[in-house]
Amino acid sequence: MYDFDKAVDRRGTSSIKWNFQNSFGQQSGLLPFWIADTDFATVPEIQEALKKRCDHPVIGYSDPLPSVYEAIQGWWDRRHGWKPQTDWMLLSYGVVTAIFFTLDAVVPKGEKVLVFTPVYDPFFAAVQNSGHQMVDCPLDHKDSYYTINWELLEKQLAGGVRAVVFCNPHNPIGRVWTAEEMKRLAELCVKYDVYLLSDEIHADFGLVRPYTTAGKFPELYQKLVVYTAISKSFNMAGLGSSCMIIPNPELKQKIQEAYDSRWMFGPSDLAFTAMEAAYNHGDQWMDEQCRYLAENVKIVNEFAAEKLPKVQVTTHEGTFLMWLDMTCFGKTSGELTTILAKEYGIALGDGRHYGEQAEGFMRLNIGCTHDTLRKGLEQLARFYADYMK
Repeated sequence: MYDFDKAVDRRGTSSIKWNFQNSFGQQSGLLPFWIADTDFATVPEIQEALKKRCDHPVIGYSDPLPSVYEAIQGWWDRRHGWKPQTDWMLLSYGVVTAIFFTLDAVVPKGEKVLVFTPVYDPFFAAVQNSGHQMVDCPLDHKDSYYTINWELLEKQLAGGVRAVVFCNPHNPIGRVWTAEEMKRLAELCVKYDVYLLSDEIHADFGLVRPYTTAGKFPELYQKLVVYTAISKSFNMAGLGSSCMIIPNPELKQKIQEAYDSRWMFGPSDLAFTAMEAAYNHGDQWMDEQCRYLAENVKIVNEFAAEKLPKVQVTTHEGTFLMWLDMTCFGKTSGELTTILAKEYGIALGDGRHYGEQAEGFMRLNIGCTHDTLRKGLEQLARFYADYMK
C-alpha cells in the first residue's frame, strides 16, 4: 500500500505549480489547483532506479536500450489490451513538441487541422505555430456532459481537414471516450483520409471505465500517431520523457527526420531509466492512485452539491482535472482566477485558455491529498458565499 495522504512539500523546489503564487503578490499560503501535475510522491522503484543510475559517474549522449521499449510495450499490453510493436516507438521530450513536429513533417503548411474544444490549450499553439489553419469543432455540452457533434465533425472533415489532433481521455472536460465513439471517429478519419494524432497522455486515468486507445483500430495505421508519456501517470513531468507510437514506418521516418533536422536528440538517459522503472514496477501504484483520485472526485461532487449548488461540476470520467461551470457568477475566467487567488488564496486554471466557449469555466486539479483538496474547497465556498450575494 502507498500513502497518498502523505503531503509532499514542494516549496523550495523549481515547481511551477507551487511557485506560481508570486504572480499574484502572494508570498505564502496560496493553494495551487491549476497546472497539471500532482503532489504525489512517485513510484519508489523509479526513485531507486534514478539514484542507481546517478551512481555511475557519466551521463553522456544516450540511446534507449531494448529493455525500455519492451517495458513500454508490456505496460500497454497489460493495462490497455494493445501490444504495439517496439519498432513503432519513437521517444521524445514531450507530447506537445511531438505533435508540432508531426504536423510540421506530414501536413503541408496552410492546410486545415481540427481540434475539439474546449481542449488543452497547447494544441492551439502546436497547430498555429507549425503553419496550419486551425478548425474548431466545439463539443456539445448538455446537462454537465460533453459529446462530439458528429454531424459538424463530418462536415468539417469533408471540407478539407488534413489532420485531427485528439485528446483521449480529454483535458479539460474529463471525458473518457467510449469504444463506440472511438470506432466512429476512426471510421470518419479513414473515410476522409485524414491523420489522427491522438494525445493519450492521460490514458492511465480511466476512473469510471477503461479508456480505448486509437491503437486498437488497425484501419487507422497508415495515418495514426499515438502520443504517450510517464509525465501524468507517474508525476514525472519535469523529466521530459514521452513516446510516440507510429505503426506506419514511412510516417515514423518522416517524423524522425523532422527531429533530426533540428538536432532534437533525446530524451536523456535519466528519462530512459525512469520510463523503464515506471512501466515495469508501477502497476499497483497506478491502481492505488486512481482509487485515491476517485475519492477526490466524490469529495468535490458532494461538496459542490451542498455548498456550491449553482456551480455545475462536469460529469467526471477520467484524468485528475475536473471542469467547473462557474458562469453563475457572471464573471470572466480571468476575473475569477484573479479574485480566487488574491482574495481567497487558491489558484485554479483559467477556463478561457481552453476555448472561447469556456469563458466563465475553471479547471480544478484534484491531484493532491484529501486534506489539501478540502482546504481549497472551503476557500471556494467562502468565495461562493461572498459573491453569489
